[in-house]
Amino acid sequence: MSGLDAKFLARFVVLAADRLDGDWVVIGGCVLPLLGVEHRVTVDIDVAGPDDADMGQMLVLMEIAEELGLPVETINQAGSHFLRRIEDWQEHLIEVQRGKRATIHVPDATLFLLLKLRRLTEADLLDCAEMLQLVKQQGGDVDTSRVRAAVAEALEHTPTAGRRERLGQLLRMLDRRV
Repeated sequence: MSGLDAKFLARFVVLAADRLDGDWVVIGGCVLPLLGVEHRVTVDIDVAGPDDADMGQMLVLMEIAEELGLPVETINQAGSHFLRRIEDWQEHLIEVQRGKRATIHVPDATLFLLLKLRRLTEADLLDCAEMLQLVKQQGGDVDTSRVRAAVAEALEHTPTAGRRERLGQLLRMLDRRV
């Protein structure tokens, strides 16, 4: 399967907003293309639904995927777990599509960085750099003290040298913003 680009993801969110119910959040690698930044290929759609989303809503997502020619496993909801572990995450959403029945959001820069640093792979670090550049270009805001605190906490529990280095790089990116 080829990567999902901004045009394709825009079609997905239009269909999702018209067919799902409630507030949904697209997270992960799809966020930047939905905001107009296409710097790498992503092959899945990480999406988190409302607390009361049932199996019927999950099936709707899979039907949308099939309609768009994607395997149903393209829809990934594992990120919901991490999203809901972040305090006041609902206050950090940007609406990208309002449809007949649902609204689709993406995280703001602060929430995006908090979500990315949970794993902080090389691709995640590149995504963080792109988000910080987007915020700089658009004059947006990042709660750097909150992100720095989360990085400091992650450093306390990170034994691998590679991840520790990436966390340090993220701190340096935040320092360059100030």
